[in-house]
This record gives sequence, C-alpha cells and structure tokens, in this order.
Amino acid sequence: MNIAIASETEEIDGLVPATFKESPFLMIIDADKNQIFHVYGKQDPDNLVFAKKVVEHDCEAVICGPIEKEPFEILVKAGVTRYLGSGHTVQKAYSYMNRYKLELIRDYIGGPGQFGHSHDFSCECGEEEEHEH
Repeated sequence: MNIAIASETEEIDGLVPATFKESPFLMIIDADKNQIFHVYGKQDPDNLVFAKKVVEHDCEAVICGPIEKEPFEILVKAGVTRYLGSGHTVQKAYSYMNRYKLELIRDYIGGPGQFGHSHDFSCECGEEEEHEH
C-alpha cells in the first residue's frame, strides 16, 4: 500500500504545508515497508502533477493541507482518501494517520460541502428540506 505526503522538504522531519498548492515536495511512502521510495519536486503552480502522481502510484491516501478544486477532483475520482496534516512533520502526520487521528479533507477550498449542499435550517439553495414529523 502506498501513501503520499506533501512536504516542505525532502525529509521526514519536514512539515506538511498549509495547503496542497504550497507543497514544494510530494513523498510516496511504501506503507508495507515503511519507507519513502520516491520524492517529487514541484512541477506546476497548482500541483496538478502531484495529484496525478498520487493516482499514478496507486496511493490509498494523501496527507496534505486543504486542496484546491482541480487536484481535489483528480484525487476524489481515483478514490484517494485525503487527510489533513498541515503543521505536523511528515513523520508525525503519517503516525497520526495510522492511528486515525487526522481529520479527513471532505471538500476542496471554497467548495460547496461534502454532498454539494447542506441544510442547517438556514439554507438558501432553493431546495426544500424534508422534515420527519
């Protein structure tokens, strides 16, 4: 199983950046062997290449900061689980993921919410909320 982690450096003590877009490096970790087997440097401003590399390496998950719409959609389409690891070192974020202590990234930055819209009794989307009586 492979896991991808966005990082500010090429080392396991590097921090996971504030956002996916800001990541200068992407590490691919072989979780079965518990070792980094590839590190990619930033190749485009939005890190679309990073999103494609996550999919290309058949990563089960990516640990990163909040994600912009285009890379988010690439990851979702491929079924990649997205974990919020901003501010942690790569090593700590990986450890937290394995212990289910990282929050999931359920939507892209500025997105409509996990299911496209939500109803919290103040919805203005024009759709009727069904209530059980």
